[in-house]
Amino acid sequence: MSEAPENWSHLHPATLAIKALEQLPQLVFGLPAAAYFIGDTSIFVAAIIALIGLLASMLFAYVYWRRFTYWVGEEQLVIQSGVLNRNRRTIPFDRIQDVSLEQKLLARIFGVSIARIETGGGGGDEGELNCISRAEADRLRDTIRAYRSGIRTALADGEAEQEEVAAPPIFTMGLGQLLIAGLFNFSLVFLAVIAGSTQYFGGYLPSEYFDADRVVDSYGKRATSLVSAYSILTIAMLLLAVGVITGLARTIAREFGFRLSRTETGLRRERGLFTRTDVVIPLKRVQAGIITTGIVKRLFGWRALAVQSLGSDGAAGTHHVVAPLAQQDDIDPILGELSMPAPPPVEAFERVSTRLIWRSWIEDGIALAIITAIAGIFWSSAYLLLFFAIPLAIVPVLQYRAHGYCIADGLLFVRRGFWRPRVTILPLIKVQSGTLRQNLVQRLLGSSTLAIGTAGASLATPLRIADLDAGIARALLGTSIIRH
Repeated sequence: MSEAPENWSHLHPATLAIKALEQLPQLVFGLPAAAYFIGDTSIFVAAIIALIGLLASMLFAYVYWRRFTYWVGEEQLVIQSGVLNRNRRTIPFDRIQDVSLEQKLLARIFGVSIARIETGGGGGDEGELNCISRAEADRLRDTIRAYRSGIRTALADGEAEQEEVAAPPIFTMGLGQLLIAGLFNFSLVFLAVIAGSTQYFGGYLPSEYFDADRVVDSYGKRATSLVSAYSILTIAMLLLAVGVITGLARTIAREFGFRLSRTETGLRRERGLFTRTDVVIPLKRVQAGIITTGIVKRLFGWRALAVQSLGSDGAAGTHHVVAPLAQQDDIDPILGELSMPAPPPVEAFERVSTRLIWRSWIEDGIALAIITAIAGIFWSSAYLLLFFAIPLAIVPVLQYRAHGYCIADGLLFVRRGFWRPRVTILPLIKVQSGTLRQNLVQRLLGSSTLAIGTAGASLATPLRIADLDAGIARALLGTSIIRH
């Protein structure tokens, strides 16, 4: 293996420009913090201090860029990094599952990409090249794919695999579908941003607009009259509008240009308006399929399809969305690529025990009684909390009707959820473990919850079939599922 210095590559020089532009918001937000810590001073002095901090961080970024090198060989990728402590990481190609590419807005402007190296070791990324040219990223990905396909000759720089470029999409989302998806993704996260910004910049904004006592003193009874049915309705409408607009903005930014296609190794997903991601989900790493809908979505036949994989999808963990909003006819071809059938009709599912209802009534009833008793010490009308007993009595019945399981053709189907129904499709050969769980109430009622472990699933939230008859749960654990 040749390791001559001239064969080592640096990240793209645009990395420094991108980091400088990314630091600008920190400069702006750092002004109030600098002014606060240095005491009574002018905004000009605060700006100088923040600028010095920015220059120091940029100097460190330059040194890091100079010290970060990588080398793409015929069978491995070698990465050297570190300013004071040097790290050298060797990643053999046969360990790499794929190279996912990400382009944020600035990266797209400068024509560079972030290349993340995905291996089979855990759910995270083994290495990251941030940033390299898009042509270099394509060459790296194509070289690794060619090696894994048995082709040892690396592709030429900038040359893409024509088979994948020309591959027709399995699923796409147009603007109309994006807007519908955004309407279902109601969100009030924007209000948290506004509240945080107000607290951060409160010292530089007119105080009279944030002083409730001053408002009351200035307007007297007129201020208290604002608390009326009309004002409450107005606020509710504004919150609804903000939630809808925020949901639309987040959905369009994340799912714009959504395109799912088939590659030699798996499903290739491209999406994003400001941050463009290009990820391949290897089929052999897919553990389960998850179809979700909503109480309103299902009235119009809308569903979403995700897969649980051994690979990571950023903040989503091992949960990869492959169809954010689709009809069943759109989902079926994707399931076909995953070698999974559509879920059977509801009538084919075995319902769990009615002990689910009784357990919920007992647990929720005890919790409500304790809360009401404690609240009664401080509030004379605490008995009003008992009205919550009505929904607490209804919800378990709805949950029971929505929960069930079905085993057919080597697959386990589990449906659950009334407000947000979901069906998990799990090949039995993917099952890693099974655990029977009983809390105190379940032991008294003679029921058990069967938790099914799969590779890549969260240990905190495994697939569960709740409140089975204890004998049925043991039978499923010993024969139908674990020993399949």
